[in-house]
Amino acid sequence: MPKRIDREEIVEFGLQYSTVLLDLLYPRHCPLCNTILNFGNVSVCNGCMKQQKRIKPPYCMKCGKTIGDSTLEYCQDCSKITKSYNRGFPVFSYTGGIKNALYDFKYKNQREYGAFFAECIMEQYGASLERLGLDGLIPIPVHKSKKKVRGYNQAEVLAKQLGKRLQIPVYPQYLVRVVNTNPQKELNDKTRMKNLKNAFKIGENTIKLRKVLLVDDIYTTGATIESCTRVLLQAGVEEVYYTSVAIGKGYSE
Repeated sequence: MPKRIDREEIVEFGLQYSTVLLDLLYPRHCPLCNTILNFGNVSVCNGCMKQQKRIKPPYCMKCGKTIGDSTLEYCQDCSKITKSYNRGFPVFSYTGGIKNALYDFKYKNQREYGAFFAECIMEQYGASLERLGLDGLIPIPVHKSKKKVRGYNQAEVLAKQLGKRLQIPVYPQYLVRVVNTNPQKELNDKTRMKNLKNAFKIGENTIKLRKVLLVDDIYTTGATIESCTRVLLQAGVEEVYYTSVAIGKGYSE
């Protein structure tokens, strides 16, 4: 099977192909099932999209996760653990095709999926995000050593695609990760926050931001978002929100 070429990579190298020629040379694949899509402006199989588990109300009014009881304001995690950010806007549950697509987006150089994920965020939360009056989008940073190996930061790719659609500037260097932490998925719940202690600091601090949106691919327990939020608040940011493509079960479920 020939190696997949990422369409975003072509654009980054400045090769001026038309969309039609790109579709002929490097056909689009469905990010959810990986099959080649029909020729034209289609980003996902319709059938695949219908199978994905979107976040639906009633929402947790903090992390944005679906909760089963409409009389509750917060999910179990947010009821027990204080969160410093204002509110979250996740789109899907971290299962099925979305889970696979996010893995390819992060580890298999499928940067073109960033456009699809940004469209999903806009479809569900575009109006809500526009009403916030955001000053900027801040992607969750990766350590420079990991970015060197991977070649990119998937959260930054997503933030730039989302920034284009919201017409809000993106600040990839506003936060930097100064500690090369162990992957969160390898840790239990109690050690996640400890793992991230002092992992982030303000980098690009000459710009005063009042309201920001943190952008990440996956929200699991929220430890990463919480750590970044605390640093931003200490630096004078007044309101911090986040969005992610998917959200996991968290600590309690």
